[in-house]
Amino acid sequence: MALDINGTWTDADLAKLIGSVVDDRDWRLEVTKEGVATLADKTANPTGADYDEGLHCFFETWMSGTDFVGPSAAGDKTLVGKIATALRANYPALQGDKFIYVSL
Repeated sequence: MALDINGTWTDADLAKLIGSVVDDRDWRLEVTKEGVATLADKTANPTGADYDEGLHCFFETWMSGTDFVGPSAAGDKTLVGKIATALRANYPALQGDKFIYVSL
């Protein structure tokens, strides 16, 4: 699943993205330069600096079993709200580096 953050989107739309995967591997929320947010499987597809340079930004990797993705995470309005706030603050203009850490 992907979320186009160029137009109007809601926390509920982000929750659908977060809930679209299972918390059984390492995931990272990534935003392309075109403004499409996706969850990337980092367990099966680790990446390096060359890959990261092609992105607009990305969040820290959420390790398997930490409840940052999946249905439970999607139902956590505080978590979804913090991630949504960070996305809105960093797209289309970054507020710092490509890497975004959300303090929980």
